[in-house]
Amino acid sequence: MQAVDQDFLPWLKQAIPLTEHLGIKELQWLGDELTMDLSLAPLVNDKGTGFGGGVAGLATLLGWCYVTLLLDEHSRRCPVVVKESSNRFTAPITADFSMHCWCEDEKGLESFLNRYAEKGRGSLQLLIEARQQGKAAFYYQGTYVALGN
Repeated sequence: MQAVDQDFLPWLKQAIPLTEHLGIKELQWLGDELTMDLSLAPLVNDKGTGFGGGVAGLATLLGWCYVTLLLDEHSRRCPVVVKESSNRFTAPITADFSMHCWCEDEKGLESFLNRYAEKGRGSLQLLIEARQQGKAAFYYQGTYVALGN
């Protein structure tokens, strides 16, 4: 496991104040996956499970963090936006959980960075799973765009 720069999470909570209230415990790299450990408590709905909008919002945020951190690693921070996304729940989230984000296309990361270097913008498709007790309960797919400076 590789820790995310210790300044990133405090910066994120300042840049996007809502993130202070979403139950984010930790953000770290696990190989090529960016993982986020989360507390269920701030996301509980009237049924005692994770509120769907909150879970989807966290997935969107994790993808945004993935692209932002990837660009930071290459000294290319720029505005990043989500272009499109879809999600699917397969089980209710009933306990603290983790989200895992990765790029399925091995050449996708290199291609994204090359396009960004050449054209000043690029897009990247990411996959995210929310897991509780080792089992997937939610799937997300999103396309993110780095807009250049």
